[in-house]
Amino acid sequence: MPVGSSAAKMFQKTIHHVVRGDEDILIFEFADHTHEQEIRKNIEDALEIAKSANAAKSSFLSNMSHDIRTPMNVITGLSKLMEHELDNPAKMQEYIGKIQTSSSHLLGLINDVLDMSKIESGETRLNIEKFNLIHQIEEISMLIRQQTVEHGQQFDTYISDIEHKNVEGDALRVRQVFLNILGNAVKYTPDGGKISFTVTEEPCFAESCAKYRFVITDNGIGMKQDYMEHIFEPFSRQENSVTNRVQGTGLGMAITKNIVDMMGGTIHVDSAEGKGSSFEVILEFRIEREAEQDTRTLSEYANNETIENEILKGKRFLCAEDNELNAEILRALLEMEGASCEICTNGVEIVERFTEIGPDEFDMILMDVQMPLMNGYEATRAIRRSKNPLGKSIPIVAMTANAFADDIQQSMDAGMNEHISKPMDLQRLKKVVAKLVQK
Repeated sequence: MPVGSSAAKMFQKTIHHVVRGDEDILIFEFADHTHEQEIRKNIEDALEIAKSANAAKSSFLSNMSHDIRTPMNVITGLSKLMEHELDNPAKMQEYIGKIQTSSSHLLGLINDVLDMSKIESGETRLNIEKFNLIHQIEEISMLIRQQTVEHGQQFDTYISDIEHKNVEGDALRVRQVFLNILGNAVKYTPDGGKISFTVTEEPCFAESCAKYRFVITDNGIGMKQDYMEHIFEPFSRQENSVTNRVQGTGLGMAITKNIVDMMGGTIHVDSAEGKGSSFEVILEFRIEREAEQDTRTLSEYANNETIENEILKGKRFLCAEDNELNAEILRALLEMEGASCEICTNGVEIVERFTEIGPDEFDMILMDVQMPLMNGYEATRAIRRSKNPLGKSIPIVAMTANAFADDIQQSMDAGMNEHISKPMDLQRLKKVVAKLVQK
C-alpha cells in the first residue's frame, strides 16, 4: 500500500518461473484489483438495499391490503344489510354513521399513500398564502375535539403569548401536520385519557418572521425507545397488542416530518412506554403586516361556525360536472342545504351558459377539472376573459379529485378563487362560501 493512502488496496500476486538456457528466472507480477473489489462491494451493498426495500414494499402492500379491505368490508357489508332494514330508521341511521366513518378512514389511507408518493418523487410544493394562525389552531382543535368526545378523553388547547396572528405559509400543510400528530394521540391514548395542545410564540431573530412552538402531549401507551429511532421512517409501526388493533399505513409521521422539513422547521418527540408521548414542533412564518387587525375572541370565532352552517341556504350555483352520478350527488347535497344548482356536463357547455347569465342569476361557480372537450382550467380562463362583465368578479371554486398542492396552485393560476377536493366535504364547502361571501 502506498505511503499516506488510507484506502485498503487489494493486490493479486503471480509468480512465473522461466528458464532461458543457463538462466533460471522468477518473474513476480502484481495486479491491483482494488477497483474490482470496490465494484463488487457496491453491488453487494446495492443488493442488500434492494432486498431491504423489497421486504419493506411487501410488508407495506400486506398492511395496505389489510387496512383497505377492512373499511371496504364494513362499507359493502353494511350496504347489503341496509337493503333489509329500509323500514327501520334507527338501524339505518346506525349503519349510515358506520359507513361514513369507514369511508373517511379509507380516504385517509389513500391520501397518505398519494402524499408519500409525491414527497418521494420530489413533486410536493408548499402553497404559500395568507392565513390566520389562531383560526387554524381553533379549527384543528374543533376537529380533534369531536374525536376525543367519542372516546371520553379530556382535550385542552392552550394558546398564549401570540403577538402575530396573521402570517404567510401553507395553511393546508400546517393543518395536516397537527391533525396527524393529534390523531395519533387520540388513537393511542386509552378512553378517559388526557391530551393537550399548547401553542406559544417564541422570540425570533428575523424581524419579518414569527416563531411558534407547538407541543402536543398525551398520557397514552407511549413508545419503546428502540422504536423512537424509526418513528419518522416510512411504513414504520410499533408492534404490540394495542397498536395492532389500530389501522393505518405507517406513513403519517414520515409525511409529517417531511412537511416540517419543507417548512424549515423542526420536530422532536419524547416518549416512555406506558406513560405517554410529547411532540414538539417549531415553525417560523413570515408576518403578514398588512392584514387587518383581527379582534375577534375565540368564542366569537366559534359562534361563526353557527353562521357558516346556514351559509348555503338560498345560494345558487352554476356547476360543471361530467360524471352523471357525481352530478346527482352534488345536486342532492346542495338542495339538502337549501341551495340550488344548474349542472353543465363539460367545459364548453359551462362557458357557453355563462355568457348568457344575468347579474343576479348565480352566486358562484363550482368547477370540475377533468372534463371532456374543455377542462376546468381552460373553462375558467375563458370565463375570466368573457365579454360578460361578471367574468371578472364571480367566485369560481375548483371541485375536483386533483388534490395535491400543485393542483391547488394550478387552479389558482387559472383564475379560481378556492379549491375543494373530492369527495366533497360539505363543511369545507360552507367555509369556502362564507369566506368568499365576506369578500
